[in-house]
Amino acid sequence: MRRTTQTVQNLATQVGAGDHAAFRRLYAAYAPDTLAAVQVGLPDPVQSMHVVRATFCEVWRMCSFDFRCGTAPHDVPEWIAAIASRLAEERRVALELIETSIPPPGGSAFWTELLAAHDQWTCLELATMLDGHDNVRLVT
Repeated sequence: MRRTTQTVQNLATQVGAGDHAAFRRLYAAYAPDTLAAVQVGLPDPVQSMHVVRATFCEVWRMCSFDFRCGTAPHDVPEWIAAIASRLAEERRVALELIETSIPPPGGSAFWTELLAAHDQWTCLELATMLDGHDNVRLVT
């Protein structure tokens, strides 16, 4: 996909209308760059991929929620990057808390399993949005 402001705005508008094919194109165009950016602050490739998946689930929900998504002149890639940055920081803090600060009710395994269950749900949610076409692979 040739990335132009108009093309990206059109994709965001189509995603807001529930167009799965448009979402796949947006994901294919921006998920690799998003993954690379997330890995700068969260180098673990598995954790980074979880953040990317959560980012694009949020993109889908926010575009679907706000019918103006893609119509207002804003920078969609910058918006995606901002979501990813926030979620990466939340993930980093959560992992740090699990390792150091949270008094676990049954050991840190409780929190780790809770996070893993959330990640599994997000993975299934994204697969549904992409109609099973997750074409981003882990970069190590």
